[in-house]
Amino acid sequence: MELRTKLGAAALLAAAAMATAAGCGGRDDDPTPTPDAGCTGVCSTDAGSDAGTNTDAGSDAGTGDAGPTANQIAATRKLSFGTKATLRNVVVSGVHYEKLSDQGNGSWRSYFWVTDPAAPKEGLFIHKFYTDTPDAYHPQIGDTVDIEGFFGTEPNYSPFTGRRHHLANQQTPAVPLAITPKTTDAGTANLPAANEVTAEELQASLAAAQNSAAYLGTRVHLAGPLTLTNPQPTQLQRLDNEDAGTLYYGFEVTGGILVYHDKTRSRTLSDGGTFEGCDFQKAALDGGAVTFPTGITGVWDTYTFAACTNGSSDITGCGNNDRDSGVPGTNLRYTYTIIPQGCEDLPGEVAGAAVP
Repeated sequence: MELRTKLGAAALLAAAAMATAAGCGGRDDDPTPTPDAGCTGVCSTDAGSDAGTNTDAGSDAGTGDAGPTANQIAATRKLSFGTKATLRNVVVSGVHYEKLSDQGNGSWRSYFWVTDPAAPKEGLFIHKFYTDTPDAYHPQIGDTVDIEGFFGTEPNYSPFTGRRHHLANQQTPAVPLAITPKTTDAGTANLPAANEVTAEELQASLAAAQNSAAYLGTRVHLAGPLTLTNPQPTQLQRLDNEDAGTLYYGFEVTGGILVYHDKTRSRTLSDGGTFEGCDFQKAALDGGAVTFPTGITGVWDTYTFAACTNGSSDITGCGNNDRDSGVPGTNLRYTYTIIPQGCEDLPGEVAGAAVP
């Protein structure tokens, strides 16, 4: 009789957010793939100070405030890089990474997504540095906030998040990202429902630029049933001196949709501990047939890879990532993936293999 392992909720959203890899910032190419020369907000690795710039060689670096407006996030995505924008009453819908400063001052660095409940198909990545205000704020799923910052992209040398549209601070002259928490500790009850999507709809989004791609930066639910069709898609391969050819940062499901599994894979943590996730990639490589009968949920946003030029195993902290990131096996500067926020977003089943 086939062994069938049903995976349920395993990791809380907040815990998974703390365990994920750090991002640093990038450049954007709209549509695909001609690089521009801009970097907005924090563009350094985690060195304790913000080494970012807020310039873009092909865009207007104006300081006019673009919001709030109807469809405020969609309007923000169409601004020139460096333009100041205001988002009102948006809700924290996902957390990519956060870190408490080691300076003992209680400040937080946080990268997260917000969604506009008035336009739930619109979302945006937010890049908060330690010195952005309030410095002690770190986002919780369901918080309602106002945000004032500058529109741009994560630097292209940032592995995974490079080139992603965001709001961030301005480095020169220094103007902090300003967050006004309005409702906190509301939890998932305050979270807009995930947008129901099909593989066909996401495939259409794949062909669009960031300023017009549907559902970008929002939580989506890709309807099931789905099958894990490729545990090692070329687009998610690590390409550098260490682990080249053996490490893939996610998998592919029905319809050619990529799933970036950083928050759900089993791994060794930086403190030497372990995180036992719902590692469907490993299950598939071990011979298991993986299905997602009710589908997959996660944030739909960009993905790119910037290799560590010195071969360090610390891909986010080697200090010298490739400055021309892209999607392995393609000529694209970025693609899009579903980013589950925890095992509760991946209610999968495995036949014929044990799962950690």
